Amino acid sequence: MTCTRRQFLRGALASAALTITPLPILRSASAASNAFPDKKFLVVVNLLGGNDGLNTIVPAHLQPYVDRRPALNLLENSAEALLDLDGRYRLHPALAGFKGMWDAGDLHVVHKVGYPNQNLSHFTSQNIYSFGVRDIGSNGDGRGWLGRFADTYCADPVEPLGVVAVGMGRPKDVQADVTDALTLDTVAGFDCREDRDGRTDHALRRIVARRVLEDETPPEQPAALAVFGSGRQAHELAERVQSGTAGWVDPGTYPGTTLGNRLKEVSRLLHGRDDFGTKVFYTGFGGFDTHSDQLGRHASLLAQLDGAVGAFADDMKAKGMWEDCVVVVISEFGRRNFENGSRGTDHGHGNAFFVAGGGVSGGAFTGDLVEADLEGNQPDFSYDFREVYADLVENHLGVPPDPLFPETYPRTGDIRLL
Repeated sequence: MTCTRRQFLRGALASAALTITPLPILRSASAASNAFPDKKFLVVVNLLGGNDGLNTIVPAHLQPYVDRRPALNLLENSAEALLDLDGRYRLHPALAGFKGMWDAGDLHVVHKVGYPNQNLSHFTSQNIYSFGVRDIGSNGDGRGWLGRFADTYCADPVEPLGVVAVGMGRPKDVQADVTDALTLDTVAGFDCREDRDGRTDHALRRIVARRVLEDETPPEQPAALAVFGSGRQAHELAERVQSGTAGWVDPGTYPGTTLGNRLKEVSRLLHGRDDFGTKVFYTGFGGFDTHSDQLGRHASLLAQLDGAVGAFADDMKAKGMWEDCVVVVISEFGRRNFENGSRGTDHGHGNAFFVAGGGVSGGAFTGDLVEADLEGNQPDFSYDFREVYADLVENHLGVPPDPLFPETYPRTGDIRLL
């Protein structure tokens, strides 16, 4: 069959009726792959810029922490009382919600997370975390660790809702060969938007475009088929997302911050989880590169984290989803042990991760800090970040993690998050 000029123009017109980001062509409108045993899901929150783990989870029992941060240690410089965890470690006072999760047994802390031969470049370290490979040039395959997850576990049938990134553009974490993740900023914005040149008849144009895509015989030529395919899949996926989230009720408790708004969109998408079957949501926010005037800036950032994750946890509990949920809070690296001349901290290593959820082995630590960890430039790492991810993928999501991490990495066998 040849592609007539009429077919091509009608397909192009139908595609032009949308102004949403290009999406993977749908091969099925069914729920996600049956590889998963239940409805459990993972939410990854990335603190971009390198969060200062030492001022997030304060080693109050270690004197070098005080000595090396005379203007920044929170034991002497915080106007508010720190939040005690176990008599040794204390939380930043902005993290009252995290303290509540700890007390409820819903929060686990992993100390000294990193990877071998640390790289203190934001871009390189973020790439290592995104691709799940330390030596990207030798062992990378161009896919992110979540892209491999999607290709392995959400590809038969292809399910673009298996992995969703919210408010992060198209992060490298979700780059895939077969199954592109859904990426969006807001659910409301992920729709057939108004045609700026035809607002008075936008509704009619949308209906006509949809009928063209349904009724017209797809051409065989690759270029023309791509036009038809992109238009058809965009309509189908937009309609599916709007329909699946239509009954969502805003609890009115999410703060109007960047992360608060993004986690609210995650909640909205979870309303359609019986159809969407999303297993991993990826989001986060930036500003954690605190080279100067850290005390106030860091407090504001952690307050945003606490308010957003706290509202999300309360929402999940109210909806009966908290037991199915794990939230892991990551950052590409930590900060130095010592403050710099601008009352800030520079790039470091060996950072702390939070893991929260109804099924988490909470009120507990994995790993520890000792005085020797604080006497050099930064703590070394004890736990490779991939070992943390692997534990969550295997023991929470219920699928083997090995396909996600093609490179050999250090494994302690000590990670027990659930």
